Amino acid sequence: MLSVTDAATEYLAGLLSDAEAPDDMAVRFVYEAKGFQMRTDGEQPGDTTFAHEGRTVLVMEEQVADLLADRTLDVHDAGAGPRLVLR
Repeated sequence: MLSVTDAATEYLAGLLSDAEAPDDMAVRFVYEAKGFQMRTDGEQPGDTTFAHEGRTVLVMEEQVADLLADRTLDVHDAGAGPRLVLR
């Protein structure tokens, strides 16, 4: 299963807050021809979910979760500001 660091869930919570997203919305990872993409979406039955301080901040379909099974989502700051990275 994908590992998500505390820093990553906090970062996602900040993105949702900055976007003034409703409490029932989260960031969804999807896999498309261009690779993994993020969009705002609500939780769907069967989704894998990750939360920060009680709020679901990341959701993905089971197939996407399987593709990311041995990866870690973290935040990296290379001087241009923090960004999400998959390791």
